[in-house]
Amino acid sequence: NGTTFTVDVERRTVEIKYIDSKVIDGNIGYIEMLGFEDGCTAKFKEELEKLKSQNIKSLIIDLRSNGGGLVTEAISLSELFIPKGKVILKSYDKNGNETVKKSANPFTEDMKIVVLVNEESASATEIFSAAMQDNEVATIIGTTTFGKGVMQEVDPLTIGGAIKITIEEFKTPNGNKIHQIGIKPDIEVENDEIVTEESQDKQLQTAIDFLKK
Repeated sequence: NGTTFTVDVERRTVEIKYIDSKVIDGNIGYIEMLGFEDGCTAKFKEELEKLKSQNIKSLIIDLRSNGGGLVTEAISLSELFIPKGKVILKSYDKNGNETVKKSANPFTEDMKIVVLVNEESASATEIFSAAMQDNEVATIIGTTTFGKGVMQEVDPLTIGGAIKITIEEFKTPNGNKIHQIGIKPDIEVENDEIVTEESQDKQLQTAIDFLKK
């Protein structure tokens, strides 16, 4: 309204909380992850240890609307649950040369696990979900995922700017194509368009019921 005033602004790094956890229904651990950011596996382990200290018996990993991120983090997170020597990911270059990534972790978490996904779960999320599904260490619940099974790299241009190039295609441990197909859940459940309360979340409630069996 025509008034001039002065404000002191502190400049600092913005931290987005992309991992959250809680205990639901007495003994079910719940971890929601919004992206596969740098260091997310370490943060996930912290949250998991908190839940284990509260004597959880099973775990829900909520990756709905998780658009992905770093492939390296998807692999390292998979290694928390997939036994050593088991395949996590297969990738192929433009000549069809295959690279197979296997779990190198000698110790894995042993509990009943559900991974929640939806049509907005993509990329690194699909790599993790497929690895958990194909190795039969988790049950996937929700709707078919987005279907982004390729990886890009960004190369700077001498004239300025950069070009983003697709360099590899991913397939699941069983050799199934991800790109433009997605990961089909073991148990398909659709939510209503608007979910405002936990009790209205059909996918989450299905996961809870499944883990209580």
